[in-house]
Amino acid sequence: MRIFKYLIPLNLLLLLNFSNIEPVININGTIISGSYKNGVHSFLGVPFALPPIGELRWQPPKPWNHPDAEINAKDFKPACMQNNRIVNWYKRLVRDFGSNPNIFKSPEFSEDCLYLNIWKPATTNQNLPVLVYIHGGSNKAGWSYEPNYHGHKIVKKDVILVSIPYRLGVFGFFPHPENKNPNLALLDQILALQWINKNISNFDGDPNNITLIGESAGAGSISHLLVSPKSKGLFQKAIHQSGGSSLSYPTDKNYETTLAIKFTEFLEEKFKMDNSIENFKKLSSKEILDASEIVYKDHYYNYIDDGITINEPVINTIKNGKIHNIDLIIGSNNDEYSLYFGGIADVDGWLNAEVSNKQKNKLTNLLSNIDDPIRKLDLLITAKNFVCPSLLIAKTVNLSGGNSWVYQFNRVRDDPKALKYGAFHGAELPYVFDTHDEWLPTNGIDRKITEEVQSYWVQFSKTGNPNLEQKMWDPYSAQTNSTFIINEKSYSSTHPSYEICKIMEPSW
Repeated sequence: MRIFKYLIPLNLLLLLNFSNIEPVININGTIISGSYKNGVHSFLGVPFALPPIGELRWQPPKPWNHPDAEINAKDFKPACMQNNRIVNWYKRLVRDFGSNPNIFKSPEFSEDCLYLNIWKPATTNQNLPVLVYIHGGSNKAGWSYEPNYHGHKIVKKDVILVSIPYRLGVFGFFPHPENKNPNLALLDQILALQWINKNISNFDGDPNNITLIGESAGAGSISHLLVSPKSKGLFQKAIHQSGGSSLSYPTDKNYETTLAIKFTEFLEEKFKMDNSIENFKKLSSKEILDASEIVYKDHYYNYIDDGITINEPVINTIKNGKIHNIDLIIGSNNDEYSLYFGGIADVDGWLNAEVSNKQKNKLTNLLSNIDDPIRKLDLLITAKNFVCPSLLIAKTVNLSGGNSWVYQFNRVRDDPKALKYGAFHGAELPYVFDTHDEWLPTNGIDRKITEEVQSYWVQFSKTGNPNLEQKMWDPYSAQTNSTFIINEKSYSSTHPSYEICKIMEPSW
């Protein structure tokens, strides 16, 4: 049985207790059919843009608008076109934690991928806070419904979660001279936010209380949405998790344009076609992806200052204080780079490449009490790429009239296998969404921290302050550099890497 929401009086809905029936939303004649399970309504694979395929490849997203259509929103749609980078990332972790990596299943990949997902409590409450999640994956992989991002548990705390996709790799980042809109991935996110602002009230959400959440590259996107003139007013708060590297290594426009030209020249030679973007739109997704794996091998895709979505390098805009007036939670994990060493750590080589001789001497003295070279280098890389840019953003938010709250996530699971990686990149995500994978060793302490983290994140989305009645998390200021250390026993202190950042500041 299905109901058409808002066609039945609210008091009758309460009397009939229809909350456990599969939901149907009517938006100006478009019917969206969702699912019900365990007190939660979900709407999966809701289109917000036309498929960016064929002639629409490398074009700004066009709004999906088909009045009187019927959308079956019971299953996820394909993830955006990519290689197996994130799939292999998960499988490696599953294997390292002692389980069969084949339990992790890859989704289908396609250019037809611009669909968002909505989870909401199956209640008649209205004007609920809205969390909008932007996934990570180095802007070349990942998808909006990876297992740790599902919203079926967090929304039971009276919020709505929307997870959004965006085009990846060369499909979403393509500053060719023929392409006037190179930051396609950012335009995808902006269009998704516009859709949410326009339509989320139909799902009982408050369009005036939207909080962005992003991790890794997703948090990097938030850094750009904080300064883009096209995103102003589309959100009021942001939770920025482990995403400072987008500021540490800004993309050079000239270099990116040269690389885009090289890519089309490669396509011209490989497929014997005239060097024209219009011709290359006729190639298959796989042909484009395979070619990009050669030309863009080991490349980090990033947004450029295109004069449309971004007017200058983001680091400059943030240092100049020209950001949207929002409230912010921002932070990183204690061991952000621990997954990527392979047992080798050349501390001296990294210092020679990244900082001046004067800075090197100061950092060497500061960290002289740390004997483990892997821990020492992890601390340095985590500070430079994540902590220091995050503290800059927090300071700028304060100067722009908002409030900021800084955290560091330190929890290491109680298992010998977990000690190898510590609080690694992405380790906080199962705690945010309460989606602890079956292969992760999870005990009562992890459950307690999950409840704590969720309460802070949800309370912030509701009020702009993560604290409940009892104040534990002190707000950030440039004078105190107060940071909330999240662990078995959480507490506020000066950021542990603050002195490193003071020394490194001229280098990023």
